[in-house]
Parts: sequence; C-alpha cells; structure tokens
Amino acid sequence: MENLLYEYMSKRFAHSQEVNGLPKDLGPVITLSRQAGCGASKLAHDLCTQLNEIAVKSGKAPVWHFINHEILEKSAEKLNLDPGKLNQVITDKERGIMDQIIEALSSHTHKSDQKIMKTMYEVIRQIAEQGNVIIVGRGGATVSQHIPHSLHIKLEAPIQWRCSEVMKKLEYSREYSMEYIRKMDEQRQMYVQRMIQGSEHSFGYDVILNPSRFNHQQMVQMIISMAGLKGIH
Repeated sequence: MENLLYEYMSKRFAHSQEVNGLPKDLGPVITLSRQAGCGASKLAHDLCTQLNEIAVKSGKAPVWHFINHEILEKSAEKLNLDPGKLNQVITDKERGIMDQIIEALSSHTHKSDQKIMKTMYEVIRQIAEQGNVIIVGRGGATVSQHIPHSLHIKLEAPIQWRCSEVMKKLEYSREYSMEYIRKMDEQRQMYVQRMIQGSEHSFGYDVILNPSRFNHQQMVQMIISMAGLKGIH
C-alpha cells in the first residue's frame, strides 16, 4: 500500500514518457512557491490561460494546466481514501501535513514520514517531467530542478501587505489573519524541509517577485516573458 499513490500517478502519466518510441523531453514546467497571502492559485490559472492562447496561435493544442492541493484530492478519490480524512489533510492548520496524511491512510498500513515524503516526491517529479504544468507549492521547485525547460518563481511580500490581502479575501480579522499567515508559512516551511531533508535556499529559484510592487497582470506578463526566454513556450 505504501506506493499506491505513486503507482496511480505513474500509470496516469506513463503514456507521456515515450513518443513514437523515443524518450520524451522532460518538462516544460513552471513552479510557483509562495508565502501565505500572495495569491499564487489565481496567478497559476491566468498563466495557464495565457500559455494555452500562445499554443493555439502557434497551431498547437492547449495543454497547459496547474495543480496545487487538488492532486491530493484526486489521488485520494482514486485510492478510495475517506474524504473526511482527506479534508483534514487540506484544511487542518493545527497539525503538520505529514501527520494528517498518515492519519488519512491509517485505515490501511501506517507509513513513516520518510515513506510518505518519498511517495509525494516521486508523484510530483512524475507530474513535472510529464510537462506543460504549473505546480503551485508542494516543493515543486525543489523536485524539478533537474528539468532544463523549467522556470521557478517565488512570491514574497511584506507581512502587513499579506495580512491585508488575507483580510480582504477571507474576511478575517487582522489578528486572525496574522495568525493564519504565521501558521501557513510555518506549515509550508516544514513540508519543504521534510521534502528535501534540509533547509530551503533561494538559489533554487530563478526569480523572486514581490506582489506588493506589481499588480496581477504585470506579474502574469513578466512570467510569460521569462518563460519564453527559457524556451518554455
């Protein structure tokens, strides 16, 4: 059972590994890492729209898509995991994500953090190598460093600006928004540290963008331009 998630995703993407009997080039992939409150999901959505429009104009099929926590939802559904426990994996801010995943799978065989992280690492790597995907969070930048046609972006902004964004989007109080940001940043840092067995380094990113200095559309256009310079579209 420990490799069910990896086996499912491997089967799903196995067809992409070979085209006309020849190995398929890895990627392209774009990763978006972010601090809480920086709005990466909408950015990923609009980047996919732009990339697919570019593909159509070039006579290609629109194939770009993005993933974040949905990969856990879809995988759990395919693996017949309890949806209530899956919801804890995504929404419980009090406990570490690995503890939540272990609990979600506890109806089968208990798995160590190391086995869980290895499985997640391989799943994300498989998705990145298949290409034409934007990976939001999940340590995607770390996992896909080996892919030549890749672009790794991190979104960072002052905490007061992020607090204001969370207050507007989620209608939280200022005090609760600050606590929400602290817990989310801490959880994400813990996840990446477990993923790479060490501390995250900024040199793993091609560029760090501050969304408090650029509006949404400006960031979309900058990332599209950088993707073009790196041969991603």
